[in-house]
Amino acid sequence: MRQLTIAAILAVAVAANAGAAPSHIDPSAKSETITGELLDMSCFMMHEGKGAKHAKCAGACVLGGAPLGLLTKDGKVLLVVGDHEDQKPFAEAKAMAGSNARITGKVITRGGLTAIIVSKAEKP
Repeated sequence: MRQLTIAAILAVAVAANAGAAPSHIDPSAKSETITGELLDMSCFMMHEGKGAKHAKCAGACVLGGAPLGLLTKDGKVLLVVGDHEDQKPFAEAKAMAGSNARITGKVITRGGLTAIIVSKAEKP
């Protein structure tokens, strides 16, 4: 009976943790809110595609799979990526490609590249 009780407790513990995916985001990363233009990184890197003239193209390119970036008012560009645990805010950011947005998320720099992992995307 004791072995059955231990097995039941272990089964409940495993089941309780099964739905909780571990966070792969560096716990030391700070959450920030940054406003800027959501870019299609392919066109931005190839020919500095940005601004109102490029908005329609940016939207099409990002929805087609091009990487998403955020151009800040001071000229810095961050890669915008989705959180594996919640892709909805990233999808909302992609839908705003080519326009200004306020993006909230954890900011991480790796290998010289800075990215923001989107937790919230909204119009400024």
